[in-house]
Amino acid sequence: MGQVPGEGSPLLLLIGNGRLSRHLQHYFQLLGGPPFKVWTRHLGTPVEEALEGCSHSLLLIRDDALLDFLHEHPRLQSTTVVHFSGSLATELAWGAHPLMTFGHQLYSLEDYQQIHFVVDHQAPGLEQLLPGLPNPYHRLDAGLKERYHAECVLSGNFTSLLWSHFFEVLEGKLGLPRRAALPYLRRVAANLESEFPALTGPLARGDQGTIERNLRSLEGDPYQRVYSSFVEAYQRA
Repeated sequence: MGQVPGEGSPLLLLIGNGRLSRHLQHYFQLLGGPPFKVWTRHLGTPVEEALEGCSHSLLLIRDDALLDFLHEHPRLQSTTVVHFSGSLATELAWGAHPLMTFGHQLYSLEDYQQIHFVVDHQAPGLEQLLPGLPNPYHRLDAGLKERYHAECVLSGNFTSLLWSHFFEVLEGKLGLPRRAALPYLRRVAANLESEFPALTGPLARGDQGTIERNLRSLEGDPYQRVYSSFVEAYQRA
């Protein structure tokens, strides 16, 4: 996992230039530091050259390429090595997962500063892993990371699929603009933030007749199985 530097100004090497890397670059620029440089395979130069003078290596690459990259480049261990996977744990890098979704558009400084990081249980503090970032963080045991990330995907990725499906049906089959549903979306999010539980509708009321009619109306739609699976999960919880 490399050495955590002591005195001296940090210089961060961001490895990869995907969406998360671009967001981090923008965040560092908004903060006015720490200084960083970016390396990708497309540069055609060895990563070892880019490591010269760097105190930290931030691996912003796909999870399925992470371990191979770490084994292929042992020189990384001369720096503090940080990866951003929510599900993987390795002795070759510290994990610091941002509990956030990153879209194509860049965010404001306030948005970035509110991001909560989940750090490996035995790792140094976030202030040492990502110097200059003022973000809150908590530690998580490596044995719990897979479940943690599964819950992130359930809550974030899968709700995005549901809302995308809703918007497509509104516009494509029902003749309603997607903007008509935006107040509903905002209220769902606001209720989740302020109330627990925040569930409304037929499941909360125990309205089995409405649930059955909903399921009949979804005949032939792959989301019929999603609906019935959610009903089953709720009733068994």
